Amino acid sequence: MSAFRWTRLGAIAPVSLVLALFPSLARAQAEVDASSPAAGSEPAAPAPAAAAPVAVPAALPPAPVASTQPDAKADAAAEAEAAAAATEVGGSRGGVEETDQVKLNLYGFADFSYSTQIGNKFDLGTPYSSFAVGKLNLYAAADLGDSWRSMAEIRFMYLPNGSTGSVGSASPRTDTSANDYTDVGRPVKWGGISIERAWLEHTFHPALTVRVGAFLTPYGIWNVDHGSPAIIGVRKPYIIGEGLFPEHQTGVEIYGAWNFGPSQVGYHLTLSNGRGPIDSYQDLDHNKALGGRLFVKHDDPGWGTLTVGVSGYKGTYTDSHDVYAVTAAGKLNIMHPITAQYKEVSLAADAKWELGGLLVQSEIVMNDVAYTDGQQPAVYPVAGGAPGFAPDHRRLGIYGLAGYRLPFLGIMPFFGAEHYDAGAGSGTPASAGINGGLNVRPTARVVLKAQYTHAWFAKWEGPDFGYYNGLDLQAAWSF
Repeated sequence: MSAFRWTRLGAIAPVSLVLALFPSLARAQAEVDASSPAAGSEPAAPAPAAAAPVAVPAALPPAPVASTQPDAKADAAAEAEAAAAATEVGGSRGGVEETDQVKLNLYGFADFSYSTQIGNKFDLGTPYSSFAVGKLNLYAAADLGDSWRSMAEIRFMYLPNGSTGSVGSASPRTDTSANDYTDVGRPVKWGGISIERAWLEHTFHPALTVRVGAFLTPYGIWNVDHGSPAIIGVRKPYIIGEGLFPEHQTGVEIYGAWNFGPSQVGYHLTLSNGRGPIDSYQDLDHNKALGGRLFVKHDDPGWGTLTVGVSGYKGTYTDSHDVYAVTAAGKLNIMHPITAQYKEVSLAADAKWELGGLLVQSEIVMNDVAYTDGQQPAVYPVAGGAPGFAPDHRRLGIYGLAGYRLPFLGIMPFFGAEHYDAGAGSGTPASAGINGGLNVRPTARVVLKAQYTHAWFAKWEGPDFGYYNGLDLQAAWSF
């Protein structure tokens, strides 16, 4: 995601929220999304040079309009470029005084949308049109010196206020109202935050960078960058939101790339807690999840840029609770009975072609789930009928997207289609959809979008749920 970078001297003007979370941040740097190709889109437009607030370099280097960075190394290359530009203030100071110079790079994005159904009402969708601020994400990045870098991303949300349970449940709506002690006890609704990622990495070689912490799963195209100003449509493909791969992981990621003339070969390897109810900070079994991605990228002056990749993931989901008991000998015994468990394997393939203003991309994703005996969850079919237990199943989805960026006002007409099969016994029929619209960039950091979506249940012989026709309008911006 191309973003306006604001670099301040942390020792002079600390930003309380981010420094409280990451007191070790040391130098300004560019973040992963700043120059990497936008997920589900062409690369984001370049950010204009930032004005230097206090004797910092005149400008940070702008992100390129067309992607020239490796798919596997885009973040590291951008960060190194920014770090080279953000030199020490006033030359070398040495000693403790130099180590106290903390320069923090803050930037982010937000979006505002209007959504409404048109035509026939889909029985499972809301009939009410609504305005909403969807994403408000803040990035904090720093170069820690000697090829060490750190980055964190936090999303601010209105949730959990107003949330309800899953489809078919009868959970009451969550009310987070609390008495505001600064306003004579009048009610205020508090929201929450989501730690999207927080990692530390070190580059040993262009072909070897080691990252630890919480990171986005490096699979396919769309999941690499979720910045609203960078992606083409208002909504991401349904299969991406269904989590056939985990969106985030906590653990270790190793990545790198090699250049061979106009071609590049890159890789990602991951070792993590895998999925679980508290996988961001604790693993509830002894089975660490393994994952990886391999891609090939080729640039040709006449044929454009073609990137092809494959991804995989294997892990075990486990949920358990602690049971405390005292034995006859008077010793405390702690047991961890399992309440839910399944093994999963996910595979994906992706292709992306860029030629001038033309963008064509597609992803196909598969997820196999095998439950431990006695741990099959209950299923309540969408179509009604007697509930049962979920069998082992396979989920499979595919989407395609094509668009062309015109020179006039940065207008891009786009069109997409997708299909998703949740698997036998899931209680949900296969679904399909088509969408199309316009993506307009009046400035480098503001994007206006309009998207029409038509979706329906495919190969479905149950009750008639109708179909979904929806219109989404969005303004997205980076800062």
